[in-house]
Amino acid sequence: MGRTQPSFTASVDSEMEKLSRIANRVGLPCLRQAVTEASKRVRYFQNASYDEMMSPQELVMLALISAVAEGFCSDGGVRS
Repeated sequence: MGRTQPSFTASVDSEMEKLSRIANRVGLPCLRQAVTEASKRVRYFQNASYDEMMSPQELVMLALISAVAEGFCSDGGVRS
């Protein structure tokens, strides 16, 4: 896996925290679960996208989409 810049990682963390706060305010348990799962896999996507030009927001959305998609796909899980 590639190395990431600390400032980029901090930006990704900030975006995850923002999404988490919003999910808590909305009060939908399913959304909170998806955000929690996305936070577990965001580093995987950050490392996998090392050579790509992606914003922190795009990485967070990709992690969230993967968490939601896993609920709809039988083998949609992230490989460790």
